[in-house]
Amino acid sequence: MRRPVSPLRRLPQVLLVVAVSAAALAPPGDAAAFLWPNVPEQIARALTSGDVSERRLAATRVGELAPETAIGLIQKGMSDPDVEVRLHLAGAAVRFRMPRAGDLVIEWLGEGDARLRLAACDVIRAAPTDRSVVALGRVLGDPDPHVRLAAAAAMGAAGLPDAVSPLLGHLDDTAPEVRAEVARALGRIGDARAVVPLIGKVQDSVPEVRRATSRALGELGDARAVSALILALQDASQDVRVEAVTALGRLRSDEATSAIADLVAASPGAGGAFAGARPADSSASSNDVREAALRALGRVGSDAAVKVLLAALAKDDPAAPRSAVRDALVSAGKAVIPALIAALSAAPSGNTAAGAALVLGELKAREGLPALVRGMQRGVVPLRHGLRALGALGDPAALPSVLELLGDADPSVRREAIRTATALLDPARPDGRAVDPARALLVDPATPPDEKLSLVQLLGRTGSPRAQAVLLPLAKARSAPLRLAVIEALGAARAAGKLGAAVDAALLEALDDESADVRLRAAVSLSRVAGPGSARALLERLTVAAEQDRGALGIALSGALSRAGDGRGATDASDAKDPSGPDLVRDVAAAVASAPDAARDALLEGLGRMPGQAAGAALARMAATAPIDDRRKIAEALAGHPEAAAALRKLAGDPDPGVRASAIWSLGAVGAADALPLLPPLLRDPDAAVAGNAAGAIGRIAGRAGQPARASAALCGALSDARPYVRANALAGLTVARARCDGAAARDLLARDPAEAVRLAAADHLAQGGADLDRRALARCASEDRNATVAARCASAGPHRAPPSGAEDVVVFVVPFDAGRGDSARDAPVSRAPFALVRADGLMRLGVADRRGELFERGAPRGPLRLAVPAPLVK
Repeated sequence: MRRPVSPLRRLPQVLLVVAVSAAALAPPGDAAAFLWPNVPEQIARALTSGDVSERRLAATRVGELAPETAIGLIQKGMSDPDVEVRLHLAGAAVRFRMPRAGDLVIEWLGEGDARLRLAACDVIRAAPTDRSVVALGRVLGDPDPHVRLAAAAAMGAAGLPDAVSPLLGHLDDTAPEVRAEVARALGRIGDARAVVPLIGKVQDSVPEVRRATSRALGELGDARAVSALILALQDASQDVRVEAVTALGRLRSDEATSAIADLVAASPGAGGAFAGARPADSSASSNDVREAALRALGRVGSDAAVKVLLAALAKDDPAAPRSAVRDALVSAGKAVIPALIAALSAAPSGNTAAGAALVLGELKAREGLPALVRGMQRGVVPLRHGLRALGALGDPAALPSVLELLGDADPSVRREAIRTATALLDPARPDGRAVDPARALLVDPATPPDEKLSLVQLLGRTGSPRAQAVLLPLAKARSAPLRLAVIEALGAARAAGKLGAAVDAALLEALDDESADVRLRAAVSLSRVAGPGSARALLERLTVAAEQDRGALGIALSGALSRAGDGRGATDASDAKDPSGPDLVRDVAAAVASAPDAARDALLEGLGRMPGQAAGAALARMAATAPIDDRRKIAEALAGHPEAAAALRKLAGDPDPGVRASAIWSLGAVGAADALPLLPPLLRDPDAAVAGNAAGAIGRIAGRAGQPARASAALCGALSDARPYVRANALAGLTVARARCDGAAARDLLARDPAEAVRLAAADHLAQGGADLDRRALARCASEDRNATVAARCASAGPHRAPPSGAEDVVVFVVPFDAGRGDSARDAPVSRAPFALVRADGLMRLGVADRRGELFERGAPRGPLRLAVPAPLVK
C-alpha cells in the first residue's frame, strides 16, 4: 500500500524540516510479519504434500518468502496438477518478476480452464521471453474474449516485432475491447507495417476502438496517418478528438495546423452544451479537447502554429498561475522568442502582452528583456504581470526597472515589485542598488506591516553590508513577526569586520530569547553566517545548555564550525586570526566524550563540517572505539573529509547496517575510482539501505571519474534486485554516471515495475538518452501510467530538462505526520528514525536518523528534496 508523505517545508537554506507518515517511522520489526527460520522449509515440504489443501495453503504463502527462496519453489510447483496451486504460484511469479517465467506457462495457454490461460498471459506480460510471446499468437483466437484481451496486452507490452502479424490478423475481433487492445499493442510495438491497417480502424463503430487507434497512430509517428487523424477531429466522441489531436501533435504535422486551430477557436461548450460539458459517451469535455489542441500546436511549433497560440493569448487569463496557452508556447521552445518579442513591440491587447511577457520569463529569454521593459514603460504590458515575468526571467539587469516600482501607488504592483526584486537578488553576489529605496520604504510610517516584512527579506537578499547596518537596530523590534524576519535576513550573508561581529553578537543574544521561534531562527542564521570566532562561544553554550536548547545550539555550532579551521571561510583578517584551527578541533573532540547524547551528534556533525585534515583525523580516531550511534554519525560526518576515505572503507564493513549505510553513502561523496571495487559486493548486502546506498555510491564515483562503463558493469545486474529501492538507486546511479545498460531494461522497468520509485527513476534515466524508443516509452507512460506523479514525470522528461545546478548543505529533521488527521503527530523529530531522502538528482539516501532525529546531507544538489517511505517498509 502506498503511504502518504506530507509536503516539505523549507526553512532558510541550511535547515529542512520534513514530516513523514507516522506509520513510516515505526520500527522495522513492525513492518511485516516475522518468519521463523524453519518456515521456508515447511512451505517447501507442504508444496510436495499429497494433500491438495495443504499444497494450496503453502502456495498462498510463497509470496512471504525471500525472492531467492520463492523463485525456486515456484519453478518446481508450476507443474502441479491442481489448478488453484498453479494460480497462486503464478501470482507469486508476477509479484517477484521472476526471470523467464513466461517459458514455464506456455503449456497453460492450451489448458481448458480459462483461469489458467489468463494467468499465463499475465505471467508472460510480467516476464516475457521471445518464445512465450510468439506462443501468445494462437491465443488471440481463444473463445474467451478476456483471454484474447490479456494476450494482446502481453504481446504489446513485450514489444517484439514478431507479434505484429498475429495482432494485425485480429484487428477485426468481434469484441470491441479486444480490437482496442490490439490497436494499443500495435502502437506500443511501433512497427510501420501497422500504419495502413490502423488507418482503416479510425472509423470503427465503437468510440473506444477509435480512441485507441488514434493514440496508436500517434505513437507510430508515420505521416501517412495525418489525413485520417484530421478527419477524426470531427468525431462525435470528445475522447476520440483528444487522442486524434494529441496524435497530430506527436506527428508535428503543420498540415494539420488549420484543423487544430479550429478546435482552439471553438468556444468551450459549443454546439449548445454548457461550458466544459461531457457527452454521455465521453470522459473528456470540450475544454479538454481545446487544451489538447493547444498542446498539439506547441509540439508542432511551426510559424503558423505559433501565430494561432499568440492569438489565443487574447482570451487567456494572465492572472492564472498556469495557462494551457502559455504552457503550449513554452513547450514550443526558443523558436517562439522572436514572435513574442515582435508581439510586445506592436500594439497587442493587455492579455496578449501579459501572456507574451510571462512566456518570455518562463523561457528565461534574456534577449527579450529590452522589449519587455519597453512594453511596461509604454503601458502595453500591465505592470503586475510584467514584474512577474521579470522575476521569472531572472536577469539582474532588470533590477533598476523593478526598483522604480517599489513606491508605486497600486499596492498590488508594489508587492509584486518587492517579490520580483527579491527574486533577482542573490546574497552570494552582494548588490547594494536596492538598499536605499528599500530603507526609505521600511522607515516610512505609511508602509503597511506586511510590506515591511517583505522589505526586510529584500534587504537580506542584497548581501550588502549597508543593508545589514539598516537591519541590526531592528533585531530587537517589538513586533514579533518583524523581529523574526530581521533575524532571518541577518543570516543571508556574512558581513566583514566589526559589522560581522555585531551581527554575530545580535544573533547570539537572540539565542537567549524566551521565544522558541526566535531561538531557532537565530540558530539557523548563525549556522549560515557566524564567524569562526563565534564557534567557541557556541561550543561552551552547547555543553552546559538545557536539553531543550541543544537542538538550536547544535544547528548554530555546526554551521559556525564549517567556517573554522585552516582559515577557510574567513571574510576578513579578524576571522582568519581566530584561534580556530587544531586547538578548536581538539576542544570539540574532547567535548564529545563528556557531552550528553543530545549534544554528541551536533559536535560530531560540526567536526565533519570543519575544513582541514585535523578534524577528519579526529573523527577517524574516534570511529575505532565509538559506540554504534557515534559511529553512525561519524560515518555521515566523514563525507566532508576526502582525506579520511580509509576510515570510511573500514566503517563500510561495520557489523551495524546503519553504520554501513552511512559509510557507503559518504564514500560515494568523497571516494575516488580506487574505491569502486569495494562497492559491487555490497549491492548484495541483506540490508536494503546498505545495498541501495552502494548503488548510489557507484554511480556518483563513476560519474566523477568519467568511467560510465564501470557503473554499467556493476549496476545493470542490480536492476533485477527484488528490493525496489535497490532497483531505483541502480537506475539513478546509471543516470548520474551517464551510463546505460544493453537492451530494454529501463523501458521494461518503466512499463511494468510495480514500485513508484523505480518508475520515477526509469523516467529520469530514459529522458537522458533521447533515443526514439525511449521517447516513445516516456510518451506511453505519460498517457497510461495510473500514478499521477509518475505520469507527470514522464510528461516533463526530456533531454531539454536542465539537471540540478549548484549544491548546498542541508539539515533535515524527520517529524512524524498523521495521515489520518492531516497534521503533525508529534512536535519533535523522531530519534533514530529510518528514512529515505530523495534528492533533486534522483539519488535516494537510505539510513537511520541520528539521536536528534536529524540527518545532514552534504552538497545536496539544489532543487526539491522529499522523504519517501523508509526502505524497511517497502516491498
